[in-house]
Amino acid sequence: MSRAAAGVERAAVLLTGLVLLVLGGAAVAWERDWIPDAVDRLDASALLDRTGESWWPWAVGLLGLVLVVLGLVWLLAHARRRSLSRLKLSGTGREGALEVESGALVDAAAAALDEAPAVTARGGRVWRDRKEVVVELRAALDPGADLDEVADAADRAAAVLGTSLGPQAPERCRVLLVRGRRRARRTRVR
Repeated sequence: MSRAAAGVERAAVLLTGLVLLVLGGAAVAWERDWIPDAVDRLDASALLDRTGESWWPWAVGLLGLVLVVLGLVWLLAHARRRSLSRLKLSGTGREGALEVESGALVDAAAAALDEAPAVTARGGRVWRDRKEVVVELRAALDPGADLDEVADAADRAAAVLGTSLGPQAPERCRVLLVRGRRRARRTRVR
């Protein structure tokens, strides 16, 4: 989703939220009788007169259908897969395309990350966040790991990505660390 679309969406959500807050406040005020003679002031006769006409059910049904389609379009826009299976490298031109598969790229970076003694790489993914390529690596970290060594391994993984992609290297390389499973020691009782 582009920045403009995200901004429009945020503005629409803010406006909808404010309208719902106002309507909710009006409903509470009406229920608590804070607005004297609210029922007498509210004139919905123009709307109620239209409900008996033959076109009314069709208009309401069409409005409902339009809202359902808009909701599905909104859901599909957010459910779009952002993962990239291939990346075009610099040097791609009319003569041909230079591409790298994201799986091989993640494997190379994970191997560099796996060199640290207390880190076990668990894969990763390459995805696009707005116009920026992000490489996300997942790794398990042993409880007694030296964090300086882990940081050095993450730097080596980022360097591998920079070497592999050249000038198109991702601006962000995230390494997600989770606590590794502690090996349970089994004692045998005789």
